[in-house]
Amino acid sequence: MYAANINKVILISFCQHFHLYIHAYALLLLGRGLTLVQISLIESILIGTIFLMEVPTGMLADRVGRKWSIFCSTFLLMCAEFIFIFARDYEWYVLVAFLAGAGYAFASGAMEALVYDSLPPDNREEAMKRAMGRVNSYSMIAFVIAPIVGGLIIGDAAVENFIPAIALTVVALLIGLLVCLTLREPPIEASEKSEGSATLLRAGLSLLVRNRRLRRLVLLAVFTLPFTDALAVTLGPPYLVQNDVSPFAIGAVLSAGSLLAAITQRYAYKVEEWLGQARAIALLILLPGLLYWLLALAAGPIAPALIMILMYGTSDMKAPLFSAYQNALIESKNRATALSLINMFVSLFVAIGAPIYAALAEQSLAAAFMVIGAVIVAAATVLRVHRLPETSR
Repeated sequence: MYAANINKVILISFCQHFHLYIHAYALLLLGRGLTLVQISLIESILIGTIFLMEVPTGMLADRVGRKWSIFCSTFLLMCAEFIFIFARDYEWYVLVAFLAGAGYAFASGAMEALVYDSLPPDNREEAMKRAMGRVNSYSMIAFVIAPIVGGLIIGDAAVENFIPAIALTVVALLIGLLVCLTLREPPIEASEKSEGSATLLRAGLSLLVRNRRLRRLVLLAVFTLPFTDALAVTLGPPYLVQNDVSPFAIGAVLSAGSLLAAITQRYAYKVEEWLGQARAIALLILLPGLLYWLLALAAGPIAPALIMILMYGTSDMKAPLFSAYQNALIESKNRATALSLINMFVSLFVAIGAPIYAALAEQSLAAAFMVIGAVIVAAATVLRVHRLPETSR
């Protein structure tokens, strides 16, 4: 009865990721006089907003409903893009970052919770790997199409060429907003829904503290984060330009990487079937770290472009698997709250790490990539990723 929700979430997620200018976002802000550190600070404000609003929005999703949380998410993202059309000063970009951060916070736990609760109760963990693989895959397909179309609109990345690309992004989000109204809320027991926000928060925190398997997954998700968004938006494009890659070719590189990501996200569960859970997760966590090192050593237009495609295509491949593992260990009544708590810790790590990496990138982009890779490999080693415990109940 609720299976159609998954297809609708796929379409909404597609619209939320259909950013026609995102591949040249850093080039636009650099052209308007901002530095890489300022751009990274804007990103940190966005991530900081997500961090502050993760838990409140997660509790709202559990209390009010996941459908309306996803609606609010899409509406706020659309408002942020609309304001971005007219933004010219740093303060306006801060406002855009705040609205976008709030939008992402509303979606982070609610969208995943809605998908999980819309699945048939039998063998939900395995079904979730495939469902989230589809959701993430089509999100990547949005980023395959958008940079190509956006690259044709933006051309040589002149500032005035960005306006129609941003306006069309607003239209895509409006379509997503209308689809939100057709979502169906999966049923939650009245006794569960009546629980107060404080009770939901305590239950989520208690689960993270006492469940060793879930806690291990969260630590791995946080400390082996591949900083995919920073790679694609803030650090990657200037590095490619530094290596004589044109703005249009940068869009093509990210489109190719997104196409690869659409495939790898869709079939990530196959890697687990072939290698087993522990070996598969070890591979998918360590691979981005090793590729960061290769990117730092690459030179010329061809090698960095090819490595960027491979990096962007595989860096978040573990996401559908982690989503299934985590949801299998969380009760429906506080699913969005618990997922938001997890995402809050991820957001905190990004908010702290991104400006540090950007400051390092001001001196040397290659050095920043070497450090990011070292952090991923070190965290995986310290947390002994090869001993990841089984997560099925």
